[in-house]
Amino acid sequence: MTVASEWAAYCSTTASSPLPANVEARARLCVADHLHAAIHGARSDTATLLRSYLGWERIGGSATHAEAAALYAGAISAVHEIDDVHQDTSLHPGSVVVAAALAAAGECDVSGSRLLAAIVAGYEVAVRLSVASGHRHYHYFHSTATCGTVGAAAAASIVYGLDEERTTHAFGMAATSASGLWEEINDDAVTVKHLHPGLAAERGVRAAKLARLGLRSARHSIEGDKGFLAALARAGAHAPAESPTPEDLALTLVKSLGERPAILRNIFKRYPFCLGCFEPLEGIRKLLAAPSRKPSDITGVLVETSTSTAWMVGQSDPRDEFQAKFSAPYALALVLAGHDVERAPLPKHLLDDPEVRRWIPLIRVEGDAEFRRRRARVIASLNDGTRDSADEPFRNLADDEVWRRFARACADALGECGALLEHAVDRCTSLSSVADLVALAGSAIRG
Repeated sequence: MTVASEWAAYCSTTASSPLPANVEARARLCVADHLHAAIHGARSDTATLLRSYLGWERIGGSATHAEAAALYAGAISAVHEIDDVHQDTSLHPGSVVVAAALAAAGECDVSGSRLLAAIVAGYEVAVRLSVASGHRHYHYFHSTATCGTVGAAAAASIVYGLDEERTTHAFGMAATSASGLWEEINDDAVTVKHLHPGLAAERGVRAAKLARLGLRSARHSIEGDKGFLAALARAGAHAPAESPTPEDLALTLVKSLGERPAILRNIFKRYPFCLGCFEPLEGIRKLLAAPSRKPSDITGVLVETSTSTAWMVGQSDPRDEFQAKFSAPYALALVLAGHDVERAPLPKHLLDDPEVRRWIPLIRVEGDAEFRRRRARVIASLNDGTRDSADEPFRNLADDEVWRRFARACADALGECGALLEHAVDRCTSLSSVADLVALAGSAIRG
């Protein structure tokens, strides 16, 4: 069997078997988290631009094909950097997989249990491919855009009811269409990053629809000599510690599929920043929590982290709210200036706050090859000549925190009808049809 055919068999099994209770609950939470992010993103300039591009102002936005719905929902959910991310790899699965699953469900009425199965399978496939691709791939490619496309195809294939043969071909089409480059993505091209999950969700839906019609693709699309991994995850100086064997890759890609569901290791973001800012934020908050410690005691801050994270979040002079999402100096300056960094989305005017601007130049980010990806040490220089440091892990949002902020977003977007959307997601498993859920979600995110 090929990797794609083994994934297809896994998708078939997942779609036809009840999900374990904890997996089903996590899938519902992922829907809530994605919609929370999309509701806030619907008010952004990116959303306005996409609605214009899709012609929704002219046609009322009441009916559209699934590819357009996936593009729009995936993109806007990434605007404020509050979409979920994964512990095993720097991948934002919800903005791609949930967007694709809901978009497909808008064309093909399915039960809630099938929708959730599609999401679980999409997470599993996307995460496994991203882990197997490693930094060999991630150094150049945004894995949410690339591996996410293949995960979106898994989700859409289940929603559309594809058999294993057609699902295998959907994976091949998704793999050959996957793209998304890192160039300037944390600087001038930040808004292109918004498009990455949207394009991935769109391509995944399209792959499933074409496969349903009978279009064929390469069976060895992932592991072949000219397949995804050979072309897009090449070893080299950019990933000196990575040289997996074919056997290693096979273990990562297909061994024990679904036995340790990837969706259970998801991160629901506490802060509206790139995940690389999270450990530094926890560190500065820990230092300020010391008895009688005040921001005025601090004269400068050094953040030591991995070289790749330092590149990602070292933006020292963010010029707009999007660049600020990739600036640990800005994130820590907000804390030192006394602002609430858990608020999502953050008010735009804080970027010009004089106290925030005063702190930004006093905060440096340095990369250290000895640091692993999910680690940062924050060192504060104090005005008495001493230094204090903190090395704190990120904190995932608890389930009830995710539900509470989703409920607030629903009420914000739909008023009294917000409770209907919240309730539909909460009881998704028991729904014989998700048509009303999809319609309510569409109303909430159309701006």
